[in-house]
Amino acid sequence: MMLPEPLLVIMAVCLPLLYPAMALRAAWERAMRYALPVLPLPALVLALGSEPGWQLEMPWLLNGGLWAVDGVRRLFLLLTAVLWMVAGIYAVGCLRPDHLRRFCVFWGLTLAGNLGLTVAVDIGSFYSFFALMTFAGYGLVVHEGTNEAIRAGRVYLVMAVLGEMAILTGLLLASAAAGSQMLADLPEAIAASPRRDLIMALLIAGFGVKAGLPLLHFWLPLAHPVAPTPASAVLSGAMIKAGLLGWLVTLPFGEVAMPGWGALMIVAGAVGAIGAAVLGVCQQRPKAVLAYSSISQMGLMVLMVGVALADSGRAPVLFSVIALYALHHGLAKGSLFLSAGVSLPAGAMRRAVVWLLIALPGLSLAGLPFTSGALAKLAMKEGLLENRLEFALAGYLSPLMTAGAVATLLLILRYLWTLSAKLGTGHNPPMLVAGWLAAVGVSLVAFWWMPWEAGGLVESPVWLPAPYQLWALVWPMLIALGLALLTLWASRLVKQR
Repeated sequence: MMLPEPLLVIMAVCLPLLYPAMALRAAWERAMRYALPVLPLPALVLALGSEPGWQLEMPWLLNGGLWAVDGVRRLFLLLTAVLWMVAGIYAVGCLRPDHLRRFCVFWGLTLAGNLGLTVAVDIGSFYSFFALMTFAGYGLVVHEGTNEAIRAGRVYLVMAVLGEMAILTGLLLASAAAGSQMLADLPEAIAASPRRDLIMALLIAGFGVKAGLPLLHFWLPLAHPVAPTPASAVLSGAMIKAGLLGWLVTLPFGEVAMPGWGALMIVAGAVGAIGAAVLGVCQQRPKAVLAYSSISQMGLMVLMVGVALADSGRAPVLFSVIALYALHHGLAKGSLFLSAGVSLPAGAMRRAVVWLLIALPGLSLAGLPFTSGALAKLAMKEGLLENRLEFALAGYLSPLMTAGAVATLLLILRYLWTLSAKLGTGHNPPMLVAGWLAAVGVSLVAFWWMPWEAGGLVESPVWLPAPYQLWALVWPMLIALGLALLTLWASRLVKQR
């Protein structure tokens, strides 16, 4: 028998908030460490077992708190809970004893913010949790204490402050226009507001800092390589999606067509998807490559956001596709980040199995048939059919999606190449292996039996696409593979000379 939804959501948000008090006593350090995987459990039960539509009213909280879960929020909650859980298992096995309590405190606070903003329906709760996640995440970025980590944390903090100022200003202006404290009332009010463009600019830029929008992405490739591996996994897999969710719950999708803003987001998405790939394949460190890969993949989601803004009639369909793509990307990217800390076992057969498990989530990101990535990319292509869209840049969407698919695989191949130079033979702690294998499992297997229809968003995944769909998935991968082999041949030719 499942606990009532209000109790589960309170447990999900409040359990991680106990960590600062627990850290006051050294005797609690062991309990804090081994409880890391347990903290997201109430949120996972809530995402899997509850029906969308319930709500928890808290008139005593701020200006009146309201927490609830709808179809879109459910998928984001599911992603957040699963990824933080597997990363927590991994963290138990990889954390060093020094500064353990400090890490656990920032981990708990960041998790509470990430879960809280996902279920918050009122502006006060949503912004408070978003700010908590953002500023507590600074502690994860600088945890190692190296000069590089401190520098990355400084950039992260500057961008975070600028982003939070823009978000708060945009939310206050939108709330004043709506005469309401509820997020659901903002889109219509923004669409009709004489300050619409100002509010749109503030919200797009503010949430764009977290989502890795081009020219606002600087913190990502600096923060990911220096943060502890489990922190990098949740930074890229879950926290970066908070900016995307912020757009989905505040911008006026479906209220009025905004071709200007839509075109701007489409261009930004294209620049992010392709430009980040160009920078990413030049990186030497595996986690830096993955950071640029996250920017590139977010570019594809930004592109879909732009289409939803430009064509108001397609917004409901694209909402489901964006949520599906975010879930797929978060699980796969989390698995890839966790693989960066795995040591190779002795024996050729065991090594081959480990490399296969490392590579499969990456190939899924590239759209390998019969994976979650194939489903997400086919859903994106279906949602962006040109003959259904009516705005100036519609004709460019197909080549942009193809270029994005090629860029994705090039980045994955580059990651595997740089990782092969880094990984050594050694013993992996059991909890580290368990967390990594759990991440691989949920990205490859669990995706297919999740309760899609209960969210009212998308149909159940289809294992066997049509032949033309299979070819549409495979040929961009062949181009990327050809480019990679050509580059390898050229580099060896240059060395020989």
